[in-house]
Amino acid sequence: MEKNKQEIENLGINLEASENIKKKPVIGTGVVEDKNIFATYPHKCKKCGYDKAQVIDMGIWYSDEAAVTRFKCGKCGFAEQTADSNS
Repeated sequence: MEKNKQEIENLGINLEASENIKKKPVIGTGVVEDKNIFATYPHKCKKCGYDKAQVIDMGIWYSDEAAVTRFKCGKCGFAEQTADSNS
């Protein structure tokens, strides 16, 4: 190790300055509480009991059908589908 330090110092590189450089903290890593960030609607999952769901409006395919709404659980991803009968 001393031999390598001597060779580096002979090249004119200052080891002390490079050893004092502080590393930047890594940002953006960690545990995410909610798996689905779009799950903001209050709806209780029938599979796991989680209380937030993503609302996906599937719309109407034919004029004589009701609109289809899908609730996707924010934790386990279970999807429940309902059809509004407002016609």
